[in-house]
Amino acid sequence: MSPRDDVQQPESKGSSLVLQATPEMCQYCFDVLVKELKTSSSSNAGRGWLSSNSSSADEDEATMPAFATTIPASAEAPLFVTWDKRRSVSSRDFDLRGCIGTLAPRPLLTAVGEYALTSAFRDQRFDPIRSHEVPQLRVAVSLLVKYENCEHCHDWIVGVHGIIIKFETDGAEFSATYLPEVAREQGWDQQVAVQSLIRKAGYDGSIKDGLLKKIRCTRYQSSKHRLTYQEYVSVVGSDPLKTEKKRNRFVFF
Repeated sequence: MSPRDDVQQPESKGSSLVLQATPEMCQYCFDVLVKELKTSSSSNAGRGWLSSNSSSADEDEATMPAFATTIPASAEAPLFVTWDKRRSVSSRDFDLRGCIGTLAPRPLLTAVGEYALTSAFRDQRFDPIRSHEVPQLRVAVSLLVKYENCEHCHDWIVGVHGIIIKFETDGAEFSATYLPEVAREQGWDQQVAVQSLIRKAGYDGSIKDGLLKKIRCTRYQSSKHRLTYQEYVSVVGSDPLKTEKKRNRFVFF
């Protein structure tokens, strides 16, 4: 499965700064997810935020995240937040649980938390994440950098570049993207990846040389960091979900 995306041509910010995804960004994703799940009932987790898109988001904007000290206050970048879920308690393998991002630069101080919740609750391929799943989760923050125009749609390196394709045919416009890790993880070469991306864009016609020559392709790289829930608990010093359960256990007599 591939991430959902908001396919727009990124604007040039004219800055030589190359931003890096950090452990603190991933920690903040768990911070806002756990807070949302703890302040909502199991059946309504995320729904209040989704309907108003303001309550939790605004509160988190007012609280400066820990990673704020590692980046300029005005830092912007296209980004994706990905949630993966361990296949079983003892498994080392993970499956995609939600991924949403944007190819338009966004202020990182607010966008990391926003997309952490959006990908957890709004990815329509999945049910919203529930509290019982959190211990099996892993989060990844990807900041997209180093955009370059390709000479042709195969002018990129598997495992290094993500690509954005755009093309027009029969009066319709199509566009889609794959993050840098997608082709490598799927075992695709450039040709197979581009064909898959054309289908992802919604085009179901024949894929021939004439169509491939119409494609405008942009390649980019990503700075990515991952954090499991167990690593998060180790960093913060306690399991916030277990703490909540113990507190609730003594409410009733």
